[in-house]
Amino acid sequence: MAQSLYEKEQIAQMVHRAVQHATAGTTDSTDEIYRLPVELYSPRSWDEEMNAIFRRLPLMLGLSTEMRAAGDYKAMKVLDVPVLMVRGEDMRMRAFINACRHRGRAVTQTSEESGQVRSFVCPYHAWRFGTDGALLSVADPRKFGEVDKSQRGLVELPCEERVGFIWVCITPGLRFDLTEYLGGMLDELTCLEADKWFLHGTSRLESANWKITHDGYLESYHIPFLHRDTLSKFWNRESASSVSLYDAFGPLACGPHQRMAGNAWGNDPVLMGRMKDVPESEYTEKHFHAVRTLFPHISISADKNGGMVSQLFPVASDRCITIQNHVNPRDPATYTAEEADAMQKRIVLYAQIVRDEDYSASFSIQEGLNSGANQEMLFGRNEGGAQNFHRSVAHYVQAYRQIQPKRVIAIQGAQA
Repeated sequence: MAQSLYEKEQIAQMVHRAVQHATAGTTDSTDEIYRLPVELYSPRSWDEEMNAIFRRLPLMLGLSTEMRAAGDYKAMKVLDVPVLMVRGEDMRMRAFINACRHRGRAVTQTSEESGQVRSFVCPYHAWRFGTDGALLSVADPRKFGEVDKSQRGLVELPCEERVGFIWVCITPGLRFDLTEYLGGMLDELTCLEADKWFLHGTSRLESANWKITHDGYLESYHIPFLHRDTLSKFWNRESASSVSLYDAFGPLACGPHQRMAGNAWGNDPVLMGRMKDVPESEYTEKHFHAVRTLFPHISISADKNGGMVSQLFPVASDRCITIQNHVNPRDPATYTAEEADAMQKRIVLYAQIVRDEDYSASFSIQEGLNSGANQEMLFGRNEGGAQNFHRSVAHYVQAYRQIQPKRVIAIQGAQA
């Protein structure tokens, strides 16, 4: 596949950095170890994080491939908010609170489903809504009474589709500037050509606290140990040490979005030295592996040839649900039986590895935190992505605290 100038430049600098580190026996490092109080994994912190981050920032809730045609929709719950995303007749993506404007029942059959419709009919009293959210009709209007339909459309949520991804803010009335929020990560996402992907399957997994869960996606330090019989063998790692490159993208010095790139050869200078014989013009994604994380809850282990997109959804202070989306630019309808079987085995395998290794560890970490054995969590100098993630969490929590007095005054004024 053709590479843009941006891709060529990024691949070249990442390969050069990786080779230099492997030769020197080093990796990208921060100035010091980052210390995080265990209290910041508590239920009190979770409540504040949900209000400051998940209820205020744009969340990547869908892939364009999930809703390609007019009338395609996806219903889901994010925290306590039922969300409905739908592609309208004008092909524009919109998002709404999935609640009928009569009595609040979801206008889909269940709060978590997908499908295609020409309109939504509430199962309770058959009020009908268009894919643009407009209230089209009220059942038996003569008996019900006069209703101003123009004022009773579904409550719209801020929504924007860009480069194959769909972002939604789950609080009505808030607005976001996606270009500013993503910063340079938008260029990274553009390179993925996600608008050409097809969804081949999903897995649903449960883990512990959302930050414990996310921590594992932001460093490769654990791979030779936790995954010694799985991922390490797949990638032919011959050394317990690895090279990781950390880059931050977005409006903050710490991101909040991250790119963690590395190699499959560990810190073996002989193997990495072979890259010196490869012309820079021939560098491709195969010479490194990049995982991109979109703050606050997305991990993209994929390139334009496909891969896996993981969506992390907090549901309680000690519980998180992950949806693994397996994507590929090839239409699954063109697969042979053998190819389809191989894809399904891959989906099952990655769910098993994450569930039995990463997420099993998350529950153990949760128990360790609850035990009181540690007063702080440590993130090493070689775990720059995780350090940036926690600095980003702290930034948005602090920003939220600063607006709280204004919110209280506004509420009191409205009550007066």
